[in-house]
Amino acid sequence: MMLCLHYCVTLIIFVWSVVDGRSLAPFDVRIDHHKVDTTRDLIINTPRPGFSWKIPFSDNISQQRNIQQIAYQIQLESIKLTDRDTLYRWNSERVASSQSTHVQYTGQADLLPSTYYRLRIRVWTTNSAEASEWTKWIQFRTPIFNLHNYITQNANLTWIGSTKINMNELRKEFNVPNTSPVKSAIVYMTGVGYYEFYLNGKNVDPSRKLDPGWTTYEKRTLLASYDVTANITTGMNAVGVKLGNGWYAHEQGGNGPPRLVFTLFVTFQNGDDMRVLSDLTWTGREGSIKHDSVYNGEFCDSRSNRAGWSQAGFNDSLSAWITPESLSSPAGDSGLLVLQDMPPIRAGEDALHFEVTNDNQQHNYLTTEDIGEIKGASLTAGVVIQPVSSWSSESGVHTFDLGQNIAGWCRLRFLGPPGYGTYIRHGESLVQGTVGNNQPTKNIYTENLREAVASDTYILHGDPVFEIYEPTFTYHGFRYISVYGSPNPLALDDVECPFVHSETTLKGNFTSSNPIINQIQHNVQWGQLSNSMSLPTDCPQRNERRGWMGDAALTVNEALYNFDLVKFYLNFLNLICDVQLPDGQVPDFVPGSSYNPDPNWGTALPTIAWQVYRHTNDSSLLEPYYDNVRAYVEYIRKGYNQTGLVNLFCKYGDWVPPPPFGQTNRALISSFAFLHDVNILLNMSQVLRKTSDTAIYSAFYEQLTQEFHRVFFNNATNTYADGMQAAQVLALALPGVVPPNVRGVVVDNLVTDISKQGNHVTTGIVSNAQIYPVLSDNGYHDLALEVVTSITYPSYGYMFNNPYENATTIWELWNAPLTGPGMNSRNHHMYSTVGTWFYTHLAGIDFTSDAIIIRPRMASEAKKHLMKKLDCQLSTLYGLVHVSYTRDERDTIANSILLRVTIPPNAQARIMFEPLFPGAQCKTLIEGNKIIWSSGVTIANNQEFQIEKDLTTNLLSVHVGSGQYEFHAVWN
Repeated sequence: MMLCLHYCVTLIIFVWSVVDGRSLAPFDVRIDHHKVDTTRDLIINTPRPGFSWKIPFSDNISQQRNIQQIAYQIQLESIKLTDRDTLYRWNSERVASSQSTHVQYTGQADLLPSTYYRLRIRVWTTNSAEASEWTKWIQFRTPIFNLHNYITQNANLTWIGSTKINMNELRKEFNVPNTSPVKSAIVYMTGVGYYEFYLNGKNVDPSRKLDPGWTTYEKRTLLASYDVTANITTGMNAVGVKLGNGWYAHEQGGNGPPRLVFTLFVTFQNGDDMRVLSDLTWTGREGSIKHDSVYNGEFCDSRSNRAGWSQAGFNDSLSAWITPESLSSPAGDSGLLVLQDMPPIRAGEDALHFEVTNDNQQHNYLTTEDIGEIKGASLTAGVVIQPVSSWSSESGVHTFDLGQNIAGWCRLRFLGPPGYGTYIRHGESLVQGTVGNNQPTKNIYTENLREAVASDTYILHGDPVFEIYEPTFTYHGFRYISVYGSPNPLALDDVECPFVHSETTLKGNFTSSNPIINQIQHNVQWGQLSNSMSLPTDCPQRNERRGWMGDAALTVNEALYNFDLVKFYLNFLNLICDVQLPDGQVPDFVPGSSYNPDPNWGTALPTIAWQVYRHTNDSSLLEPYYDNVRAYVEYIRKGYNQTGLVNLFCKYGDWVPPPPFGQTNRALISSFAFLHDVNILLNMSQVLRKTSDTAIYSAFYEQLTQEFHRVFFNNATNTYADGMQAAQVLALALPGVVPPNVRGVVVDNLVTDISKQGNHVTTGIVSNAQIYPVLSDNGYHDLALEVVTSITYPSYGYMFNNPYENATTIWELWNAPLTGPGMNSRNHHMYSTVGTWFYTHLAGIDFTSDAIIIRPRMASEAKKHLMKKLDCQLSTLYGLVHVSYTRDERDTIANSILLRVTIPPNAQARIMFEPLFPGAQCKTLIEGNKIIWSSGVTIANNQEFQIEKDLTTNLLSVHVGSGQYEFHAVWN
């Protein structure tokens, strides 16, 4: 590459201070990838955790640039609870280092199990001669590190339940003596399939739902831990647990009845302790939930509710509470019992936290008018959704439209006599009208649910004021609900529906002046959350909802740009490794046993491991999975050794391309996944410095690239395979496959076919994930924008611009209203891959190990109406990256761009400016009203920037440190 370098003075230090001369304390501390600010009971399940923090700007952000950390200090100490405890302190002292992410605890002694600790952090930076303020003391606790041994080797602890009755409520009373103050009370427990935990009459964590996370129970069963110190009193106490079938029992599991294991460890100030264990001194009965099923819903007879059932002194003259049975562990003799080390599923406002928002207009060129109307609920206001409309049939069926497809359930307010039954049905869409009438009927469509009944039945107990029904151990995917036989007329405010998903934080927000793209982004985010249910499911509504590996692999990059799901995906990697066979193969879905995986499904193991590393830059997260990834790649290689690429095994291929188009050469599709995974393994070996493997897989990958071209390239047509879009896209997406001398003609043939189809794709889920970046990276960004903003079939825009229904999540099929019902979800995330391209290409945010890359791909001047303005916020481990630009001639002149960028403290960035039309040269680059680059002129005055011009592509690159910048680039 030919570079023209312009060197400037590299650093200007702005010294600022607060009243006492100290800079602000670090913020947003994370311990072992747990976000401290949003974790109620912080449990760190490792004796040597890593710490990350962010460095704040002061209030006057515009005057602060190039802030770098030069040192840090961490103080950690144990919290003494009892008279017998000894105090442990660790002080890192001042460590000269710029590292602010994944800083490892280096104390001489490991952290002890079952211990409370607290820590605080301060830093020194280039913007102050003084140390910063300390963070507040951050408290956390360690669990029993070997929880499996503790559970399995305790002879007095047993799993309890019943094979004789539907025992789904269990209780136990116990006495806490007052001889010494209670200093801690810690619970370890689980109930499979699901449980809810009550103590002294109160639900201990009311928003926590559908717990524990779904696993291959015989391999791994998850337990939770609760700090209930504040819930325990001296004297008599009572614990109550509700059990549900979940994925363990009956329809979904068939493993036997639900069961509970429970231990409460109470510690007193004098050092004494007591334990309450699940054993045969508990009593149980069938509660008000007469049946529950993930797929089929819940039957609840509230007349069986018993007030005070989880309180001490409870007496029930109407029910038979009997002794439970001792049952076997769901993990058997060889499985693991481990702490659930990821955020739980939650309902409502506790499920989603925010590091970015879409209502902050500061440093943003976009206006409300630019953004346009977005169909559906806002994430910032949509944690609990109320219907937008309703209607009633002559037979008295009340139907409600939420205006948004979600995963969850509804709370309904009823008023009626005891014994009155009502039935709630859920659906994603309405029944289409008759032939010649595109208008939908007023009846909800349920055929695409297949065998899932997805309905709840509620029997009133007759509260004279009103009563609220909310399901406990099921969830639905729906936009519409129909209520049959309500005892009272239902108004809109009698219905509210919490959005339910694994707890996470919104870390990415992408908005533009193109309403089509904004709606796609909305649908991507809502669909991703709807399918985050302790593991990445395919859909939330029908009798499936499985952890399909192909879907998970395709969307993990998009998901990690939008949400903080690191722990979520690490858990899923563990689930994959749990069921990996000795020969390296994994199933197509997890939990599951569909072995001999399609390579584009098995790729979830290497792909997720690599993307988690990319988004965290934490190599310690790669190491535990390296051998598993290598074993999987070698498993595929064994098949390859028998068939070569030309006949490589394929099961699903480039799934569901838009009719009438079929799939391209299926061996090529599988070969794409194989080469992709070998390349990932090669990259992992380089990061982990496994030099022998690097040499092996470098040579192997080179061999495969040559073979791919040799066996799939058609010299007569200058296309791969049959010339379909998918074949060209997959070849172009693989590094080193397409030789330079034919790359141009392959791209041209791809573009010709897209134009032939009226600027539409013919791609299935695998190639669709690659087509937009391939076009943008090969000189056809305009075409990529035209394709993605199409509103005619097949397109994303068609999903919400058609005569039948308006999507608020991503469909499973391009032609959903016109096909089915067997496989026709309206809330599927496998096509959400375009969301990655929004961040990596439209906003242009990407990562290297030492810098943030900002390279927004630009529509040509003639096509800039497709993307005049853009605003993107991305919360990184260093802080907020903000990219906003306008090319609107009401804001700037023709052939120019105004670009605002915020880079967080302690980060470096490379900002790249693309030519706005073919052959364009950057005339001037202005920042802060000063010319920092002028074509053909040497600028002598002191500046903060190093600027490079690529004389081949005319790309202009500016290297910056942290700060807030506004650039004006003019091209001629």
